[in-house]
Amino acid sequence: MAVAEICLFPLGTDTPSVGKYLEPVIEEIRKSGLKYMVCPMGTVVEGDIDSILRLIKRCHEAIFKAGAKRVVISVKIDDRVDKPITIESKLGI
Repeated sequence: MAVAEICLFPLGTDTPSVGKYLEPVIEEIRKSGLKYMVCPMGTVVEGDIDSILRLIKRCHEAIFKAGAKRVVISVKIDDRVDKPITIESKLGI
């Protein structure tokens, strides 16, 4: 099990508001079936590493389909084999 923070930054947009580009990304995350938490500066997901990496690819495709001309993706992954890891364990709850 891994926990990852994913943040997509659409560039080359006509406006500083990016909601219309990120809505399809959030929909891909919802459809993934992975546990997730939308945060102010990114989205945290929990799952096996292969599922997380496939999700990142689908998010990448979704933001371009929404009209972004360029995208920068920031990903942080915490993957452990010594003990279970969850979003809640990362938050200390």
